[in-house]
Amino acid sequence: MLQLRSLSHLLALDRRRNFARAAEDLGISQSALSRSLQALEQQLGMRLFDRDRSGVVPTPQGQIAIERAAILLADAADLEHHLVQAAGATAGRVRFGITPMPACALLPLIVSEALGRSPAVTHEVRVRDADALWALLVSGEIEFFVANEGFVFNAPKPHLEILGRFPIGGIVRTGHPLLHGAGPDAKFPVIRSSWSGLPLPTSIERRMLGSPNVIEDFGALGKIAATSDAIWFSSSFTIPGELKAGVLCELPRADSDRPWDVGIVMYTLDRRSQSPWALSLKHSLRRHLRTLERDSQRARGGR
Repeated sequence: MLQLRSLSHLLALDRRRNFARAAEDLGISQSALSRSLQALEQQLGMRLFDRDRSGVVPTPQGQIAIERAAILLADAADLEHHLVQAAGATAGRVRFGITPMPACALLPLIVSEALGRSPAVTHEVRVRDADALWALLVSGEIEFFVANEGFVFNAPKPHLEILGRFPIGGIVRTGHPLLHGAGPDAKFPVIRSSWSGLPLPTSIERRMLGSPNVIEDFGALGKIAATSDAIWFSSSFTIPGELKAGVLCELPRADSDRPWDVGIVMYTLDRRSQSPWALSLKHSLRRHLRTLERDSQRARGGR
């Protein structure tokens, strides 16, 4: 009989197409992963991957196995959630993902709150781009993920819930030329945490030098913006301390940039029920987003 662990190894290798990186994701040795896949191939009587120096590629039979394994693992995860709900457990594990921008603003708030309320619940959080989180959601490795709106995913059908909105725009150092009479033809590097899903506002795009620099480390992005003439395309919600201290500031918004905010969305799968912990985190996200929005409106009103 097929083992779910072997199928999870199959999906991990398909995502990474590299034994070393897949083994690292799984927390096992490369030799252990190789033995697991060899045993699965022997059990099924077919070759699942073609291997060469450039990596691994699924065979036609392997691609079928991968698609079916993803469905089976997702259903197994759903069964686990149903059983835990029925038992009314107060301990367990919640696995979810979040993209870098909302992670910077919201992750410390919601996880700290959850640990204080339910310290026996274990949190496993993946901070990655939306495309990578979608693959983890479909495979059943995470229960949901949080990202900005604007992404389009193929089947299976996702379920989207807007939790709140983030203001977006350009963030620069206090002495930036754009704040002190830079010429109309002046251009500057643009930095951002992700390339997909969210287009640049017109006012930033016309000032951009070359292509955007994509850096997923928010700590590094803030330091780069504070020590260079780069324009950071982000949200003021991610840097309240730097804005208050006057280290960074927002560029004035142009009428052509509307809308000036973006929806923050919880992505789940229609056919999967949500665990009590996921529902609790969803309520926490909404509450903290409302607080951020309210504080931002008060701050703008006081300017």
